[in-house]
Amino acid sequence: MMFWNVNEVLVLSPHTDDMELGAGGAVRMLVRAGAHVKSVVFSDCKKSVDTSKYPPDVLRKECQAAARHLGIDDLTILDFPVREFPEHRQAILDTIYRLGRETPYDLILATWKGDLHQDHRTVAEETLRAFLKRDATILAYEIPGNCPGFVPHVYVPLSEDEVREKVEMLHSYRSQVEKRGYFEINAIRSHMGYYGAQIGVPYAEAFVQEKTIIRFQRPPQ
Repeated sequence: MMFWNVNEVLVLSPHTDDMELGAGGAVRMLVRAGAHVKSVVFSDCKKSVDTSKYPPDVLRKECQAAARHLGIDDLTILDFPVREFPEHRQAILDTIYRLGRETPYDLILATWKGDLHQDHRTVAEETLRAFLKRDATILAYEIPGNCPGFVPHVYVPLSEDEVREKVEMLHSYRSQVEKRGYFEINAIRSHMGYYGAQIGVPYAEAFVQEKTIIRFQRPPQ
């Protein structure tokens, strides 16, 4: 077990709800530990909204509600067109690179480069390009159902209360709960239970370690 001193965290999410699904528990713990968490969402997914049932900005509002639930007060939602990220690769890279210049982040959380969704994969690849030579640790989270071959190296144990809070937070996305199977409570719990079993705890979130920076503190003389 390692205790990690993290002050500045950047969380990158291709779409509304991605980060919450893959890393919502860990992000909540980081906020509670006192880290400043900046969350950047690249698309509000207006094209995916069923406007016969919901207003076009429903996912933006649901994302804002989820951020409040997590304790995030630094949220940016951009308007890159959903399912077209590869065509906007340079603009996405420029956005991520600018974020890295503005703040010296200790930890970056982003999607995994093996994710099958083209938008998720684009953000993952451009995150690695932007931060490869910067002094920041990069961890990749999993989007359930999109990441065959995902083999984690880093685990974050979650308590029963933390799992309950994650479920409540995910249910801020009312427009998604009714049509996405991975928002079903048993699916959420079983996914975290699977990773918890690998480290001997009831629940956990898991991450691929893309890059880790370690600095050893010299003991006082």
